[in-house]
Amino acid sequence: DALARIAAKNHRNGVENPYAQFRKDLGYEFCREISDRNPWVAPPLKRSDCSAVSDGAAAIVLAQRDMALGMGKAVGFRAATHVNDFKPMSKRDMLAFDGCAEAWKRALKTAGATLDDLSLVETHDCFTIAELLEYEAMGLTPRGQGARAINEGWTEKTGKLPVNPSGGLKAKGHPIGATGVSMHVLAAMQLTNTAGGIQIPDAELVGIFNMGGAAVTHYVSVLERVR
Repeated sequence: DALARIAAKNHRNGVENPYAQFRKDLGYEFCREISDRNPWVAPPLKRSDCSAVSDGAAAIVLAQRDMALGMGKAVGFRAATHVNDFKPMSKRDMLAFDGCAEAWKRALKTAGATLDDLSLVETHDCFTIAELLEYEAMGLTPRGQGARAINEGWTEKTGKLPVNPSGGLKAKGHPIGATGVSMHVLAAMQLTNTAGGIQIPDAELVGIFNMGGAAVTHYVSVLERVR
């Protein structure tokens, strides 16, 4: 049920994102049921639980902060962390996402912030189960209780911590090398109030989580508007 709600949330959010590859509200019932259009991929994951590997591109312009302050709009890094976990799955608990948890811990400490200070999060929902485990790793819920965050609406656009208001990788698409940059672009749009239909009102601080491999490399950024 929780996985289907995550898929439905992200596809619903993606409807308002002009950059999303999939702009159709699939609905909870479609995402929950097995059908010819939504078959098993690897139980309990159905097609609706898996992001598409897409073509796409994204770009950002990096500058020193004093130069950026002279521009019309500028977004700055409050924190940027990178944590590597063991590559062999035999050396780690795949249900824990320990590297993700450590990256979030370091980033929030560097930023001098807590999850409560974030206006929204763009996270790496390559699969719905990944988003669920990331709720736990970022500290939104205790371990094993990630389903509560989606079932109780915490991560909806109007919830206490909107997660993937862009539609995430599920709706936006997952062009691998461009994915992490695109998440920063979407965060910058939120902070500069140029996100259109996916705008979270008065966004001030945005958390971004991106990962590579089977939860091997983990990156967390905390962005703020500086101009």
